[in-house]
Amino acid sequence: MLKLKYFLQKNKIMIMIISIILVCSIAIACGVYAQITNKGIGTKIKEPDINYSELKNNFQDIFTNTINKEATAKIDINYEDMLYTKYNIQEQKDGKYNIDAKIPQFKEDNEVLNNINKEIFDIFAREILKIANDSSVNVTYNLDYVAYVNNNIISLVIMCKYKEGANAQRRIVQTYNYDIENNKLLNINDIIAYKILNKDEVQKEIQNEIKKINNQMKTISEQGYNIYLRDQNSDIYNLENTPNFFIGKNNYLYLVYAYGNNDYTNEIDLVIF
Repeated sequence: MLKLKYFLQKNKIMIMIISIILVCSIAIACGVYAQITNKGIGTKIKEPDINYSELKNNFQDIFTNTINKEATAKIDINYEDMLYTKYNIQEQKDGKYNIDAKIPQFKEDNEVLNNINKEIFDIFAREILKIANDSSVNVTYNLDYVAYVNNNIISLVIMCKYKEGANAQRRIVQTYNYDIENNKLLNINDIIAYKILNKDEVQKEIQNEIKKINNQMKTISEQGYNIYLRDQNSDIYNLENTPNFFIGKNNYLYLVYAYGNNDYTNEIDLVIF
């Protein structure tokens, strides 16, 4: 006992130093673990400097009817086994319709992807059949798509441009985000968690962006132009109700407000994170 007491007194300073080092090491390890697992973290990962205006202006050009291989896939996949153009329809009948549509389909046979494929067919292919068989006015119907693979998520984005008679052209957007490893269709909450975003901050950014766009539209309207005004109080701007979204090139999250999904307009607003 006396020897132990003597040892402790003699090495008191050394023991204190070792204890401090251990405490600091544990704190650093916990911090690193939190960064990796994001437990309890609700702040956005810092993204590289980007030009959001450029991304928005180039949105129309992303639809290449392929999987964009410039995304950040981190799993071993064969792109050719994931998605392909199921129907390539190019039909024209003078005075009736002009159709140019590439309709995608997932290749893997499972319940989740089969349901997605069925929904795509019901929304787009059935509309083409209806146009070809029953259209009483001249219709122009163009459909293209693009897909991105980021980490274990494949995002499919479909764009349809639909002009019916004298009505304004509609731009319709449909998106799907599929977790490859877990065989799951992802909702907006899943994507927000994946991106490590704070929901309140995202909601605030949506409201600010739509308010800014609407103010711009009002200014144009006051100059006598016919424009599409947004209803800033609409429930579609609640994050939980976000109709369409996807993870695009460089892992950017696009929230897509395609008003042509329900109205005769080609207006689309994008909020990008």
